[in-house]
Amino acid sequence: MLHKNVGRYAICLIIFLVGTGLFAQEPRAPQPTSTYKLDYVFSENQDGKKVNARSYSTLVRVRERGSIRLGSRIPVAVGAAKDGSGNQVQYMDIGVNLDCRIAEELDSGIDLFTNAEVTSLTDANRVGNPVVRQSKIQVESIVPVGKQVLLTSADEVDGTRRLQLEVTATKVK
Repeated sequence: MLHKNVGRYAICLIIFLVGTGLFAQEPRAPQPTSTYKLDYVFSENQDGKKVNARSYSTLVRVRERGSIRLGSRIPVAVGAAKDGSGNQVQYMDIGVNLDCRIAEELDSGIDLFTNAEVTSLTDANRVGNPVVRQSKIQVESIVPVGKQVLLTSADEVDGTRRLQLEVTATKVK
């Protein structure tokens, strides 16, 4: 009786393995993925002249994400300490956060998603907590390979400068 059941179990196992694709399946070849060097430039312009520019580069594969985090942590007094020993301090991140993702390659370039945040302290000489300037940019664009492209441009809210974000995509692999 045991021999009859073993045969049935073996047949059921083979049917299960064939049905789920685990039996004698040919291994799939890995899909080739291109890699791109993305060169971002944040620039500030005043009266038609570039007064400041910062560059950031990263390598990103198609359908993958890239991320850059640069900056400082600034202490900000938020009140007196409970034990009376001084001030309570919280820290604020100042700098650049840049996230990007290449969705796909196209005949006309790459489909690039960019999320950028730039925070800085203003030049105002104030007593007390700092005044922070912040710009957030989120854009999805078709970027031709090998050409610098203006992703966005905006005037400062409280000044006369203009912030621009440009990118150049270069195929590496």
